[in-house]
Amino acid sequence: MTALFQPLSIGRLALPNRIVIAPMCQYSAVYGSATDWHLIHLGQLALSGAGLLIIEATAVEAAGRITPGCLGLYSEANEVALSRVLLALRAHGTGMPIAIQLAHAGRKASSRAPWQGGAQIPIAGGGWQACAPSALPHLDGEEPPAA
Repeated sequence: MTALFQPLSIGRLALPNRIVIAPMCQYSAVYGSATDWHLIHLGQLALSGAGLLIIEATAVEAAGRITPGCLGLYSEANEVALSRVLLALRAHGTGMPIAIQLAHAGRKASSRAPWQGGAQIPIAGGGWQACAPSALPHLDGEEPPAA
């Protein structure tokens, strides 16, 4: 018999089953702030019956976003927008535990969305300076990050 539907405890966190919704980048934020898209998308997932929902990669600073549409948690506006979504999930959801993937894009920062090719957005074109542990560019021919 499979253990997939059996409860699981991770420290003090008790999950009703072992189904975990992995974080999925939506590239639908505005200046890092969650939108109605997040409310609908995460709301649907929160009603799925999974044991745990993990919110998409969420940048800890504006320059840490992969794309301009990436979710962030680096400003009061970001906090207010995400709080609105979380309050709705808790009010209308099943009590599913919700986690968040904190992230920093490193050398991949300032890129176009995947459906736009994913290439780096130059600073002159509205992008920003990527910052990473090394000066290696994300792709050949792109500007290296500040190290």
